[in-house]
Amino acid sequence: MEAYFSEDDSLEYEDRWNLYISSFDPLGGLDEVYITRAPGRYLSDVASWNLEVMDKSAYWPNNPDYLPSSIGGAEGVIWTSGFLVTGKTDGQLQMYDTTQDPVIGPYNIAANDSDEWSYHRVVWKDMDIDGDLDALTARFHKPLIGFTKHDLVWFENAGEGFSEGWTAHVVATNGPDVHFATVTLSAGGRDFDCVVVGEFFKERTSIYWTESDTNDWTDLSKVKSRVINADAGQVFDVLVDDFNRDGTLEFIASEYKTDLGVGQVTLYQFPEDFRTDEFPQIVIADGFQPHNMLVGQSMSPGSPKVYYPTTEYANDLAEDGLPHKPFILLSGDDDGCMYILYPDTEERDDWTYQKHILVNTTHTTSGKMAHGDFNNDGYEDVVVAGYTAGQLYVYTYAP
Repeated sequence: MEAYFSEDDSLEYEDRWNLYISSFDPLGGLDEVYITRAPGRYLSDVASWNLEVMDKSAYWPNNPDYLPSSIGGAEGVIWTSGFLVTGKTDGQLQMYDTTQDPVIGPYNIAANDSDEWSYHRVVWKDMDIDGDLDALTARFHKPLIGFTKHDLVWFENAGEGFSEGWTAHVVATNGPDVHFATVTLSAGGRDFDCVVVGEFFKERTSIYWTESDTNDWTDLSKVKSRVINADAGQVFDVLVDDFNRDGTLEFIASEYKTDLGVGQVTLYQFPEDFRTDEFPQIVIADGFQPHNMLVGQSMSPGSPKVYYPTTEYANDLAEDGLPHKPFILLSGDDDGCMYILYPDTEERDDWTYQKHILVNTTHTTSGKMAHGDFNNDGYEDVVVAGYTAGQLYVYTYAP
């Protein structure tokens, strides 16, 4: 699930928001994806939200990532798909023009895949320094027999807009698989183009970077990597941000310790030289215990997002003259809950958080969340997906 604010400023504020929702049935065939236009117009009566079926052409849709208009002349989303469940392993990267109603698409840029790859995230980034944005992603292929394959890979934007079968370029194998985040880091007197990776199957966090002076990822001899934490556990997601608003970036990882059956959120600080130094790490939330499943493995927690409850609070300054620390929305994934992590204090070196349950769906698995000020009233609105419950939960900070 994601909510995006359109770049088209000719639209009225509420009409610039679209909400995108994935659904998946482990026992069925193709799965539906949904769009809700202008959700802020109907916050007083969320039961009247029009959940339009946008498409039904993928197995196990995952994240709908934003598609800027510079790619094909119109903005929209690129929907990732594919998972471990039998019959759902053949994922796609499907582009949609959502400025039209009905939407135009899909266009599967991964149509030339020879294996059944699963995809979860796309970040638009100029990987070959040719002036346009390419689709950076991670993927995995788990055959019935043999070893799991996983890649960090980018699909080359050849300037053909909404089109299928883009050329794939593998950056790294046997590591990146599900989620990742890009970041620019300084070391040795220069900046480096980096990708922080949560390696689900290897149960570790890692970082990849290019030694190219121009940040060109096409020369694989200049692509380097190192393991950050070899004992992270199964890493579902990573998020880069300045979590204490002191002007320095960190990243958090949602990690599940398979040997203990317990999950946690770990904050990692980038060291002076990320290429050689150890990454200081602090557990900021723990005790996440997933429900047991009859088939397959469960884990917790899931994806995080940062936000502020109000526009006023986001623009206000703390007593030390720096911005307030943001809150963290956190999916519990297979524990069926959605959480908010509140910073205990505004002290910049205090990494303690209170863990609050926003909603307990009382079912096996929750989904992701979306947030934004959908009606421009200055208060944040939050939408939570309850996957097993088959429900959407809508909250607002408005009084």
